[in-house]
Amino acid sequence: MKALLVTVAAALAGLLCARADLLIYDLSFNSTGKSVNYSFLEGGYLVVDEASKAVTSIVILTDPDTRLAYYTTGLLSGTYMELLEEGSHTEYAVIYSTSGSGGTADNVAFQILGKTSKKTDVGAGDSLSVAKKLSGYMLASAAQSTSVDSSLLVTFSYGFAGSSKVTSHLQSDLTSDFNNNRLSAASALTLLAEILKNRGIVPEPSPSPSPSPSPSPTATPAL
Repeated sequence: MKALLVTVAAALAGLLCARADLLIYDLSFNSTGKSVNYSFLEGGYLVVDEASKAVTSIVILTDPDTRLAYYTTGLLSGTYMELLEEGSHTEYAVIYSTSGSGGTADNVAFQILGKTSKKTDVGAGDSLSVAKKLSGYMLASAAQSTSVDSSLLVTFSYGFAGSSKVTSHLQSDLTSDFNNNRLSAASALTLLAEILKNRGIVPEPSPSPSPSPSPSPTATPAL
């Protein structure tokens, strides 16, 4: 792992930032409640830029037809903030994200939170008050669709709807390594992609698989 970090960090020299206060969290999803065609989320990572409060992600999905595990970047992108609880003045870290606008667009609402700890070494000589564990929920949906191509072939794609319990833990080693190497958030995503590739998880196929149950969406001639 150390050799991989050094090799890739050197290749990303052009993307380094002067000061990096990145926080790297893992992601786990556990489906909860009633869902339809909603079994494709496997895990991933969140990359938090503590200075800008911007959050992005690399998420592992599974094609429900082929069972191929692949990763995609940016599925969850949002904001990091700290809140004081009234009365106790306990500080919480919150990560939230919303996307989509109905219709055929994917709609995602995501929020996790956790108590911050005392100052924690995050590498590069920096110490920050961070949450070592965050938890919350994700709601996601997309409409099913039917399309007709120029040869009048009709293709049906399943939609999905469901919710997940989300748990996220600070990855202290990755956080320290990335900050010690002065990586930007973009560089961190690139390096996390390399780590996933080494685990046999491939980049997102093109075109992207539709989250759908077997059998695959069907294509039939239009009447």
